[in-house]
Amino acid sequence: MEREDIARMAIGLMVLLLPYAGAFTVLPLAAVFFLDRGSRLLAASLAMLLIMRPALSLTDTNLPQYVIAISFVASTFAPLAFKKFDSLAGSIMYLLINVCLGYPVASLISEGIISSERILFLVILGGLSGAFLHHASKERDFTVPFGTAMVMWLFSFDFPLPELQRILLICIFALVLGIGAYFAKAADSDAVLSETIVCLLVIIFAGLSWFILLLAFYLLGGAFTRYGYSHKHKLGIAQSHGGRRGYKNVYSNSLVPLVLAVCYGVYGNDVFIFAFIASVATANGDTLASEIGETSRSKPRMITTLKETEPGVDGGVTPLGEAASLAGAVIIGLLATGMGMAGVFGIVVAAIGGFLGTNFDSLLGATLQSRGLLSNNGVNLVATAFGALVGGALWYILQIIL
Repeated sequence: MEREDIARMAIGLMVLLLPYAGAFTVLPLAAVFFLDRGSRLLAASLAMLLIMRPALSLTDTNLPQYVIAISFVASTFAPLAFKKFDSLAGSIMYLLINVCLGYPVASLISEGIISSERILFLVILGGLSGAFLHHASKERDFTVPFGTAMVMWLFSFDFPLPELQRILLICIFALVLGIGAYFAKAADSDAVLSETIVCLLVIIFAGLSWFILLLAFYLLGGAFTRYGYSHKHKLGIAQSHGGRRGYKNVYSNSLVPLVLAVCYGVYGNDVFIFAFIASVATANGDTLASEIGETSRSKPRMITTLKETEPGVDGGVTPLGEAASLAGAVIIGLLATGMGMAGVFGIVVAAIGGFLGTNFDSLLGATLQSRGLLSNNGVNLVATAFGALVGGALWYILQIIL
């Protein structure tokens, strides 16, 4: 075992000092900082979290000590999984280590103040976000401890959670779906972790039916990415990496629906249902419009000038793509209506919100993206937010009419 690994394990064991030393645990962290150069950033990051806690308490803001404790585990012991396993297997082992070590440590430090369900939920969330950050970031000694702490702190508020067994089942369900997408070559390992986080949060805060809408988008997006792939590849406009999606694609299309699902769980207002449906309809409509529209035999036209342009140019639209957009949006509406989320109005909201959101995506592509002011993922994020606004506006109009 290398010296740096020993230093990291020593830092991890310092979590046992937290119930007794609290913020003074920065003293042994300072010793490691000076003794081992390779662990300096990690020691400094965890020390910063420890110092933040009493500083925030002066403003009546509580950064729970058990959140910091889980961050110790997530940034020291859990990363050892990647020493012997590849990216996907390592991520799963990372999660298991974080749960197996983080759960008893957090239970000990919380002293029964919070429920076992909340501790399990947070260690799973911390494990997933930590594994993702370990992959995605180059400065992992800062982003993993700080990032996991911030994510867990964000969701540490009081909210009714399902029982332990159901939380575990949701996590397993999400992982199985993600692993299936990985072996189907529809997602890479970072996308698997991202989809698992989205699935966990959406189901816990809003319910399974909400996630089924997102799942339909994931499945249709993956399937139609391969539609006419050889033709799109010859034109140089096919999805990179053989159509395998990454975490940026997941979050750019799922972040707005995720926020809406959490808001619905917290506030319970029906406006979030309509906004969610329209947002997912936008993501699905846009994906089908792009993947199917690119195979059109007719020349695309710029949405801003209606002049002919080349396939794959940002802002180009075709009749086939427009029809695919509307079909993709309606599919989401039919699913929402079938599951009783919004009655027959679910179809109307999805069709209008999704179609307008998709064309707003094209408008952004022709203007801001073509000038380098927004990336494709940025356009997707803004377009899904626009679709959500349309859905919310339609809900408000319906309240006036009915």
